Amino acid sequence: MSRELLIACSPFLAGIVVSVVALRVLIGTSGARLQLQQIRRLHEDQRGAVQSLSFVLTLPLFVMIMLFIVQLSQLTLGRLMVEYAAFAATRSAIVWIPASLGDDFETENRISYRMQVADATDEAGNLFAVYQIAPDGPKFEKIRLAAASALMSICPSRNTGITMDDTGSAAAAALERTYLAMSPSSASNTRIPARLQNKLAYALQNTNVEIEVRHKDTEPPLYRWSDSTNEFEDNEIGWQDQLVVTVNHNFALLPGPGRFLAKSTPRRDANSTSSRDAVAERVRRENGIFVYPMTATVRFNNEGQKSVLPYVQSLDGQLPLTAPPEPEEPPQDF
Repeated sequence: MSRELLIACSPFLAGIVVSVVALRVLIGTSGARLQLQQIRRLHEDQRGAVQSLSFVLTLPLFVMIMLFIVQLSQLTLGRLMVEYAAFAATRSAIVWIPASLGDDFETENRISYRMQVADATDEAGNLFAVYQIAPDGPKFEKIRLAAASALMSICPSRNTGITMDDTGSAAAAALERTYLAMSPSSASNTRIPARLQNKLAYALQNTNVEIEVRHKDTEPPLYRWSDSTNEFEDNEIGWQDQLVVTVNHNFALLPGPGRFLAKSTPRRDANSTSSRDAVAERVRRENGIFVYPMTATVRFNNEGQKSVLPYVQSLDGQLPLTAPPEPEEPPQDF
């Protein structure tokens, strides 16, 4: 497990440890003891009993801490799945971007539209030009679908009133066929298709993908040099460029703990930023569901075949006026 993932999950793991300790102290204070023999003879006891005052006072706290532990466990699992979704989306990006969809717009290494937004420097001090990919086009939708499919396991299976488009419906049908092939005995369960559709619908509605391209400053910029060369198309990505994919997901909380976490605690000082309730500020309610936003980022290199056109940059940095020479044909075997 990576160091970044451990750091991201550390607040939730620390909360679980603190909650378990608090639960142990509460059990010790109430005087409750686990006696299996009395539990086995409980159905034979016809005398009745009176609940002790300590049990009545500690039961609400016990239930609240247990639900809090369950919610923190789900938050930890959600954080792991968002990290995996970012990996799945980036893996999908380096597969689909070099591919050709058969049209004249999104051919090899071309996707949607890109716009240069800034410059960045990596850990080794290399300078990169950062391009932002517009959230449009069939390749971008396939990448977002990969992220949403990876997050289905942490999405609610109940009907949340979200409808899917044709792309989502086709993906849901494919998932149903795959599920049936993996588990033929589930064919008699009529609730499984609806649950899969509800999970995918929520994942698509509450998952956002951002794609950045980092192009080395030592290579020609990603734009057309001149009408004669046309080295890069307007939506083309360089070979072996870095793809930085960020996945944003609204994680659905449990109704009880979600309502509790959404309530901010009173501030000691209205002008002090140290007393702000950061958790309550992030939890919000959408379509009757309390959600907690999570973000993960993964960086891969763009794969695919290298362009057959050589870079047409001269030694002095000036653009050539003539088109690059045609590549030589390989020798024929006789």
